[in-house]
Amino acid sequence: MQDDSVYFDTHFDAAFETAGMSWLPWVGSAFRSSASRTVVLGESIYDYSKGNAEVRNRILGKESLRRRHLAHGIHEKHKSRYLRNFARAFFLKRKVGRAERELLWRQVVYLNLVPRMMKTLRDRPSEADYRDGWRQFLAMAELIEARRCVVYGLEAVKIGALRGSLAEGVLVKAERLPAIGKNQPLRLSLNIKGHPLEMLFIRHPSAFFRWDEWGVVLQQFLAAE
Repeated sequence: MQDDSVYFDTHFDAAFETAGMSWLPWVGSAFRSSASRTVVLGESIYDYSKGNAEVRNRILGKESLRRRHLAHGIHEKHKSRYLRNFARAFFLKRKVGRAERELLWRQVVYLNLVPRMMKTLRDRPSEADYRDGWRQFLAMAELIEARRCVVYGLEAVKIGALRGSLAEGVLVKAERLPAIGKNQPLRLSLNIKGHPLEMLFIRHPSAFFRWDEWGVVLQQFLAAE
């Protein structure tokens, strides 16, 4: 049986711990050698413990996101719609196989923006949550020298919190792309201390996600120089 450690990289863990990150991000084993150095940025982690203290503590554990991503993203032990839909968009195909999932998640970083656990599935992040998350994300992006980031969600409060978190001159360009249904992708170009970071905001792939249409936008973004 293959050792699961071949899928992710622990190179940055000490720095993540020093930075006080709530959860250790998933860092694919091929991320550091990838030309695009892409981050996939989800939104929240929820308390699904149903009052079980042991499960709750496991969710809050530093390795929680990494273990869950391994189980859902690589091994697909659970049918997580947001991961399956993103993989479909990434490869522009409905059925994505094991080898393709490994290829995808080995080359990117994945984490959630909100740095605290949501109480229920109905709980929504506040503007302060987003601001805290963006501060953490921007520090992490600088640390790992990220070059591209795909963000789940087009909420105005999320985008506004990012704009409010940026120092003057960091935002170089903002561009709204052609709409997909009622949703209009947003592309931002940042310059973080001399390092360019391209960001693409897309509809959250958990539901009502036209993966074949969003996939075209995603591939164009990832292919750009």
